[in-house]
Amino acid sequence: MNTKSRIVQTAVQLFNEQGIGKVSTNHIAAAASMSPGNLYYHFKNKSEIIQAILLDMYDEWNAVWSLPEHVTLTQLHLEQKLLMNFEILWRYRFFYREALSLFQADEALRHQHTEMMNTRLVEQETFIRRFITDGVLRIEADSEQLQKLLIACWIIANNWLSFLEMNGQPVDEASFTNGVGLIWAILDPYLVK
Repeated sequence: MNTKSRIVQTAVQLFNEQGIGKVSTNHIAAAASMSPGNLYYHFKNKSEIIQAILLDMYDEWNAVWSLPEHVTLTQLHLEQKLLMNFEILWRYRFFYREALSLFQADEALRHQHTEMMNTRLVEQETFIRRFITDGVLRIEADSEQLQKLLIACWIIANNWLSFLEMNGQPVDEASFTNGVGLIWAILDPYLVK
């Protein structure tokens, strides 16, 4: 693992455990077993580290929303993709816990995330239409209705952690991935059985 990757992975771990506000670049350097100067050689500040983390997170999602071309998709493929999505959300949970304050503090970050979200919604429509074409889902909806369905799923996925925390429920990987069940509840009426 190169030094930049080590810094990024260490920051993700610390941010998940303690929150962004409690973690300084000095904390990250110490946890990564390096001097602050070495960290600053790679990243000028915590904002640059967060920016690098988001790029890694977005890259990981590329695998979720891409589908094999010459395979007829099944419900199992859809289940696997939804689980992969929640695994990424869990791995970067600090971001979803603190997104609003991050965006209020950094306009460029908010803009970057908005662009990513708009791109992902288009990709997700293509993704869901493939499951319709391959007979996994039966959705007779125009593009606008389909977007509403996708946004409902997006809202659940991105806010499930906050829901657990606000209601005093356990925040561990098992309870977090229970959010997949909510997505299934939305998709269930459309599953071809």
